[in-house]
Formats: sequence, C-alpha cells, structure tokens
Amino acid sequence: MNKIFIISGPSGVGKTTVAKGVLKKLPELKTTVTFTTRTERLGKLEDKIVKHISPAKFKEKIKQGDFLEWAVVHENLYGTDKNSVLDQLEKNNILMNIDVQGALQIKEKMPAQTKLIFIKAESVEELAKRIAAREKMPEQTINIRLKNAAKELALVKKYDYEIMNKRNEIKKTISEVVKIIKKQIIKTHC
Repeated sequence: MNKIFIISGPSGVGKTTVAKGVLKKLPELKTTVTFTTRTERLGKLEDKIVKHISPAKFKEKIKQGDFLEWAVVHENLYGTDKNSVLDQLEKNNILMNIDVQGALQIKEKMPAQTKLIFIKAESVEELAKRIAAREKMPEQTINIRLKNAAKELALVKKYDYEIMNKRNEIKKTISEVVKIIKKQIIKTHC
C-alpha cells in the first residue's frame, strides 16, 4: 500500500523548500496539483504546481466532490483533485505540501495511508522575520499569516512527526524528512 506524505507548517517556515529538497533526493515520490482562487504571482515563479481558477469554478468543483481536500487559507480557496491523487497513489508514494486543514482532512479520510509531517520555526518571532523577508506584503497580510500560524501550531499534536526548521539549517531539515519517508516506505514493503 503506497503512502501519502504531507508536509505542513506555518507560512514562511520553509515547507515548500523542504518539499522541493525531498523530491530531489527521492525522485520516486510524486506530487500533486493544487487548485486555488489566489491570483497568480506576477513576475515570480510559483513554488509548486498550481492551477488558478475562479471562485465560481472552485465552488462548482466542491459541489461535484472533485476535491480530496479543500480549505480557505489566507483568505483564498485551495484544494487537491481527488481523482488525480487516487490514480497516482495506485502506482506511487506521494508527497504533498498543503496546509494543516487539508492535511487533517486527508488523514481523516485515509488514516492508514497518510503520514503528516509538521515543519515549524524556532519561535514566532523568527517566523515573523521570515514572512516579512520573503516578499513585500502589507503588515495586515503578515498579521493574518501570524494569526493563522498560531492556529496551525495548536494542531501540531495531530501530526505524526514534528521537525524544527532552524534558520540556515534547511539541508538538515530535508535530511530528517527524507529519513522519515524512507523508514515509512520500508515499513510498508516489509
């Protein structure tokens, strides 16, 4: 039985960088496409495979049951296509980089196949510095992200693994996640 490994954590913690690093070290893992109502980032590459759709189209997909998970994150809708995940899971282990709400939805639906890995920073102050340094955004947006981070940190106990991504130690964090995934894959095939 193949597994879904989900990396989550607050905005600015480095989860996307970790996910990309894990995929380089474990290219046999497959990833998924995220649907969102967020506007495209002009002049900046997306940090994962994203399909931008209108709020109306997103809501239509919810009604049709097209999403394995979906959530409102930072005032935008995000979701993962159910059929593509299930098709991919028949052949491969999957690595997802999604928010806490979506991760917990998948864990509830597929508990035996899902392993949750929470990435956190050393402190809320460090997280605030990372968010502010990452891109120019209004203070109100930074405050929303920090408020959401507090909610996400309160749910860490529901995760299978918790890893601290310390400043300038991204390679160590990636290695820790790779070890967890390899161990779980070996357990599955024994």
